[in-house]
Amino acid sequence: MRIRITTESLDTLSREGIALGFFLDDRPPKGHCGFVDWRLNGMISREIARGHISAAFMEKIMIASPPRIPASKILLLGMGPLAELTDDKLYQAGYHLSETMDGILCNDFAFNLPAAGRCHLPVSAITESMIRGCFDFLSRDIEKWATASTTILADESYLDDVVSGLHNFRINARDISIIEIEGSPEKTIF
Repeated sequence: MRIRITTESLDTLSREGIALGFFLDDRPPKGHCGFVDWRLNGMISREIARGHISAAFMEKIMIASPPRIPASKILLLGMGPLAELTDDKLYQAGYHLSETMDGILCNDFAFNLPAAGRCHLPVSAITESMIRGCFDFLSRDIEKWATASTTILADESYLDDVVSGLHNFRINARDISIIEIEGSPEKTIF
């Protein structure tokens, strides 16, 4: 399993798929999901306003071949209310986003850290919980685990916390994943 961290813009990020968590009480969507909504001319906001999507916990919405975004697939993953975000919900989100991406045969995907820097949970804990969920799904099949490539979408302001969360994950899981930092002046490999 290869795990990358990038601060690269979604405009230039070259991955087959992108998974974005979004919240029931974020109107309009914020962070990476808000950026994608803007790039799609408010399509996500319109569908929320029409009641077609809600961001209820574990709601999944697939956008195929989105215009103005280089990824061929975007998965929106409902996270429920921001105030009710827990480590367990983040673990489930990581597990289910890996399961869903695997189900659509997408082995190279990026995902955001929902609410990183905007909630009561430290970014390192958010990172560790989501990666643990991804890892637990992928490790059920050694072939999937060996070929999987995932990228964490991060911001420069909390990049060190993401690295810390990955470090904690590796210690606790005794994982032999390759972790790279992309999009920053230095490149670190653990």
